Amino acid sequence: MASFIAMSTTFSRKFAPHFYNQFNVNHSLYSDSGLKANIRLMHHPTRLLIYGFTIVILLMIALAFIAFHSSSVGNRDVNLQVARQLEKINLVNELSTIIQSRTRFMQSMLLHDEQFIEDESWPSFNRLRGAYNETRERLMPMLAPREREIMEAIDRLDRDINDLNRQVSVLFLNGSRDEASKILLQEVLPKTAPLLSHLSELTQAQRMDVQKALLLSSSDAEASRTQIAIFSVFAVLVSLAVTCIAIWYGRKLSGQLQDMNNYLEQKIYERTESLLDTQKELLEDNNELTRMALTDSLTGLSNRTHMNQILHKEYSRFERHNQRFGIIMLDIDHFKSVNDNFGHDTGDVVLKKLAMIFENAIRTSDFIARWGGEEFLICCTTIEEEDLLPIAETIRQLVASTDFENVGQITASLGCAAIVKGETIGELIKRADIALYEAKNNGRNMTVVSEFTDLSLPDKP
Repeated sequence: MASFIAMSTTFSRKFAPHFYNQFNVNHSLYSDSGLKANIRLMHHPTRLLIYGFTIVILLMIALAFIAFHSSSVGNRDVNLQVARQLEKINLVNELSTIIQSRTRFMQSMLLHDEQFIEDESWPSFNRLRGAYNETRERLMPMLAPREREIMEAIDRLDRDINDLNRQVSVLFLNGSRDEASKILLQEVLPKTAPLLSHLSELTQAQRMDVQKALLLSSSDAEASRTQIAIFSVFAVLVSLAVTCIAIWYGRKLSGQLQDMNNYLEQKIYERTESLLDTQKELLEDNNELTRMALTDSLTGLSNRTHMNQILHKEYSRFERHNQRFGIIMLDIDHFKSVNDNFGHDTGDVVLKKLAMIFENAIRTSDFIARWGGEEFLICCTTIEEEDLLPIAETIRQLVASTDFENVGQITASLGCAAIVKGETIGELIKRADIALYEAKNNGRNMTVVSEFTDLSLPDKP
């Protein structure tokens, strides 16, 4: 448009005096000498018309070139922005897939033996780490400053989770499954939620960028339509053909932009749905991993890790509100002979049935866990020492009166202890364990309560 104004100004300055002279001829033109001069000037309007028409044609060509160039540049910029945003969305999805694969791999470690971990864990970790780094290196140059801050937060969480996963692998290889499960539960899983949040935030940032690109393309399309309208007005002054071409080109460009917008919106919807499905699967996998880390796979009871968490919560409540709790440690008498005489499958059936008996026998406020092998531990909340014996005796009598298929009757020995001030959880468990062994040594199939008061505790330095 600026070029058009400049050329119009030049045309006015150059040719306006000639038009002025042509329409302000005085009477001297009708003299002999003036007549000859007028004959010579008669050729000027034709030349001026030719000049003017040529200049108008040149202006139309220049304006058409400017419009075509602007439209081409606008389309190219929109295409580049669309391609860039789609590539960024693909890379974010790749990061989500890598993190999901790593979480599923950690879940598979809990389900396989140590040989699987030794053969597969380190190569799998290195492969996933390499894929993460490669995708990150491709994504980082495309990110805006705010998106880089989000990506740096994701990197910090990923490094922490990766280091913790390596610790878990080492612990599993060393046979420390309980400690490895504890790290998974208390450190890895809590870091996964903010990692998912950052990924969602990064995805939202990409959606906002795509929306901005759509607004920019709409603005460019509007500007192109305005230019085409201007070209049409000038084209009417020159020829109907130019007007028709301009209208045709405008409709074609508008249709292309509309098709591009529809395609981009469909792609955004598909990518968003895919990412939401991936996040949902990842949350479900995390919940399943949490359940597996806290549950004994054979009996369905809580495992030792979960019981330790429960004991620490009850201990904190005891320290704050002085609400006592106690534990009952239970061991099946001569259970080794059951495995030796009837096989481990029968022993597993007995343990499952015992777990059902214990769950039905304890109070709703109490907790029970498989402590290890044929040992079980019951946490009785809000209880005094004298209340432990009736509960333990009820359980012992239920076990002794139950007829187990192919095995017959079995018995159990129980040791009880209630927490006292100044005592640690470890000391409480040790007292219950000593009481259990006292019951074993006194002939089994009995309950022994550890008698321990606050005054009997030695003074701590």
